[in-house]
Amino acid sequence: MDFSVLEELGLSKGEIKVYLALLEQGVSKVGTIIEKTEIASSAVHNSLHTLLNKGLISYIKKGKIRYYQASPPKYLENFFKQKLERLKEILPIIEEKQKIREKQEAEVFEGIKGVTTMLNLLIEDTKKGEEYLFFATYIIGKNKEIQEFFEKYDFRRKEKGLYVRGLALPELKPLFLNRNKILHIKYPKFPIPKDVSIVKDTICLISWGERPIGFLIRSKQIAEMYRSLFNEVWNKT
Repeated sequence: MDFSVLEELGLSKGEIKVYLALLEQGVSKVGTIIEKTEIASSAVHNSLHTLLNKGLISYIKKGKIRYYQASPPKYLENFFKQKLERLKEILPIIEEKQKIREKQEAEVFEGIKGVTTMLNLLIEDTKKGEEYLFFATYIIGKNKEIQEFFEKYDFRRKEKGLYVRGLALPELKPLFLNRNKILHIKYPKFPIPKDVSIVKDTICLISWGERPIGFLIRSKQIAEMYRSLFNEVWNKT
């Protein structure tokens, strides 16, 4: 079985091997643990020390010899919950540091899952009534598949209570007919940008190729540039 999730949550490989060995064997001496885990003596001693500090194992002494045992697996959940609670305590301080200066940065997301994550990030901190603007996707041959993806995204935006306006080429009108109750769409008869979304001071740019790639740009200046362009086209259509 793959226990790598424990490593992802903060335990070292040595700690995981020692903890699991103790769960399987019960009360054990250091020598027995070394035999079971097949890792170096120094690594076993270090892992025992850190696991003791984390409250995931305990020991009893018989004479001068320590016998170690693992805490019940449910203590793992308690251990990680405590870490999460500590994170929650300092999170407001961390977020405040982020707000100290206006950020202007760009992130790159690859693949369908990456683009999905990017679009969810775009609306993560939005509030009811805020505006979501977009220039629609237009890729011959793949457009229906991509618009089906955005139909699911419609419901996320609706749940957020966002006011969504979009611009699309006239030939895309059939793809939006069933979405008119959620979206406000206009169809200009002249060339417009495509695959661009604007929310507050953030924009998303997507390139739908064999492996989609998205760019999440946080910049008040660039967002205002695209928003002005959108509104200019909107008012002319």
